[in-house]
Amino acid sequence: MLAKILPCQPAEPGFAQLMIRLRGEDTLLSNLNFTLCNNEQNYLQHDGRWSPAPHLFTLNGGYLFNNGSGFRIGPALLDPLLASASQVQIQAQLASGETRSTTLQLVRDELFSSGARGQTANYGSSSVADSPLPATESEPFPVTAAEPAPPEPIRAPTTARPKRNSSLFPIIAAVLLVVLIAAGALWWFMGRDSATPSAAEKPEAPAASAAAKPDANVCSPANLASQSELDFVQNCVQQKLDSDKLLLIIQAAKDAKQCGVAQRLYAHSAQGGDTRVALAYAAEYDPQDHKPSECFKTPDPDTAAYWYDTVLQTDPENQKAKQRLEELRK
Repeated sequence: MLAKILPCQPAEPGFAQLMIRLRGEDTLLSNLNFTLCNNEQNYLQHDGRWSPAPHLFTLNGGYLFNNGSGFRIGPALLDPLLASASQVQIQAQLASGETRSTTLQLVRDELFSSGARGQTANYGSSSVADSPLPATESEPFPVTAAEPAPPEPIRAPTTARPKRNSSLFPIIAAVLLVVLIAAGALWWFMGRDSATPSAAEKPEAPAASAAAKPDANVCSPANLASQSELDFVQNCVQQKLDSDKLLLIIQAAKDAKQCGVAQRLYAHSAQGGDTRVALAYAAEYDPQDHKPSECFKTPDPDTAAYWYDTVLQTDPENQKAKQRLEELRK
């Protein structure tokens, strides 16, 4: 499936056309039910907010457009999509009951939010621009004469203390030294053994801790079945896995037919600048490298080209992406 938002002809701020093209099908879609989910795993709501709770949008009045089905959308959808820099996944529910999802593409350079309309149409009104208040001169601080310091009180003369007789100091010091030496000798011969704890009194070494239980929130294939799709993807995103580990998780999700998990992890990392993951995601749709699976049943050259172009935005000299993008656009 290819999903793309294109400008109206002529362009109209706040309005655009959503084009949906189903690979291998020419059927015109008269209506479309879908959800929109960003990289933070939040869903667009009817009031323009993003929330973890999924919200189903419905569009009616489909028409033929660019070899697919077109739907006119307004500010409620277009404005929050343009305001967000995050990549958005669209998941469409077809009348047959089948669910398809892909990355929603926006031609941002040609789209305008409703705020671009301006306020110049009503010539009968007037507006007053907020002007800064005139600068006021700061009032000088009042200068007060310093109060003279109070005179220091006259201290009464102190009488000299009588000098102590220092002749007893050597005798007292000698007695104390003898006492200290005797106490040290007594401790050495009698108290040394009692000061050292016996082997029986020594504290026992802490028992070895039990083997750590695996964390239920760890991003691993073992937790695919025990967590919801949203929780699992959020845990993986928060743990910032490297490319090798993430590709293993994605492969495990594909094997478990957890297609939403695989596609969201692909899109989040590819859009975040991971060229290895972006190349792998493009290969899922590239007719040259496509391997049929439950999650990627048929090739999609347009989607493959989109992800090769995403690679080149991060790595302009990537030869694989340059070569395949050139061939797909022929």
